Amino acid sequence: MSPSAFLPFWIALVLAGCAQPVATPVVDATLLPATEPLYRPEWIQPGRLEYAPDRSTFAPVLTERFAYPTQPQANDAYRRLVVLTPSASRPYPASIWLFGCKPGALDAQTARVTRYRGPVVHCATDFLDPSGRRVSRETVNFYYYRSAWNMQPVYPPVTAVPWRTGEHSPKDRWWWVPGRSRYE
Repeated sequence: MSPSAFLPFWIALVLAGCAQPVATPVVDATLLPATEPLYRPEWIQPGRLEYAPDRSTFAPVLTERFAYPTQPQANDAYRRLVVLTPSASRPYPASIWLFGCKPGALDAQTARVTRYRGPVVHCATDFLDPSGRRVSRETVNFYYYRSAWNMQPVYPPVTAVPWRTGEHSPKDRWWWVPGRSRYE
């Protein structure tokens, strides 16, 4: 055979090596429920696990009677987030498990909790590997939008805010005199 007969084969081989690998999503978006019911625990009692009407569980630690996602709903919200934001740079944990939830959303910039009228909660969330071991625990916001729970990762500051100067408050030598204003 002549070398020119192998030329199309070599060109196809070189071009195939330059092609980008196709990323397979973790879960098919069509398998996720489009709508989810909004559940609220009957009452909050320390040390007692609360169940939704469909017998799924809420997080073990709840602070007050409010609308929270159940464990399966939180995993569905996590899968929706993974499908919408694929990342080839780092693999995602296999699933999540809610540890404790409280109403309000954690602000990533100020690390303060803001209450909203709608069902918005922040939860201490364990990220689990495929064998069920905890990889990390992070705070995550969950909000109920268009009849489904959605997840928003939050990355609050982890260091204390440094003071601009080390200046101390001025000393008041007459602090003991009755009737004086405390802040002069």
